[in-house]
Amino acid sequence: MDRDDRRPNEADAGQPLRSRWRDAGHRHRSGLLAAWSTAWLAGRVSYDDVIEAVVGEEVHRVTGLPGQLDPVPLGWALTALREGGESRLRTVLPVAGDPRGLPGPGSFSAAAMSVGEGVLGDGLGLTPDVIDGTTVLWTMHDVTRTRPDPISLAEADHDLAATLRTAARALTELDVARWRPEAMALLRGSSNGQRRLRLPPGHDQRALGLAERAQRLVDVLELAEADAPGAAVTGNEARARDEALRPLAAAVRRALVAAYNA
Repeated sequence: MDRDDRRPNEADAGQPLRSRWRDAGHRHRSGLLAAWSTAWLAGRVSYDDVIEAVVGEEVHRVTGLPGQLDPVPLGWALTALREGGESRLRTVLPVAGDPRGLPGPGSFSAAAMSVGEGVLGDGLGLTPDVIDGTTVLWTMHDVTRTRPDPISLAEADHDLAATLRTAARALTELDVARWRPEAMALLRGSSNGQRRLRLPPGHDQRALGLAERAQRLVDVLELAEADAPGAAVTGNEARARDEALRPLAAAVRRALVAAYNA
């Protein structure tokens, strides 16, 4: 029995940062599923390892599997991927204006763009929909076979570092520390030093470090764009803040994609 089965049952430059960022980078659902499923398909980890790493305390179900009218456990999707001839899965974190990695028009691309994330194989793809705080419903799609658009770790790491320096200067000038001191602390590198991510054996360890740095910056993005209670943040300040953070959000997405797809 699938271990999951035993459990109880952000957009264009004119939109606010929160609606553009969404939840994709924060929860790492698609990245973890892509990395761990790839390791399972390669025989490096067990079926149970994938479920444990991806599901956590949530309930994950999948719809759209051939012959299945009702949602089924996430593990059934692994079997479908293997039977479909998949050997490697990639994560995509698209937003309007940056559709990198999508296979072209179709249900997968539309759904991935809508939710800001997805897992893509050669002929099959999966997109998640968070039903409530603990339930994730994945949808399986047929996709057109396309060549991947890879982002190298070195390229993503360099881009993230350069963009971070620029964003830090801009946010310092905006005096973000006045109303979000915890965001500036994260931006300057403060952390508890504990690793929060677990990638499968054989995954490039440089990718783990990059994913963790990107996750810290996801926290910055979420904090810096949220006006602190009682803070005197004017409309002009909010627009300037979003303008400073927009390139950083793009660099963070690229870093997460490169790290999980390494």
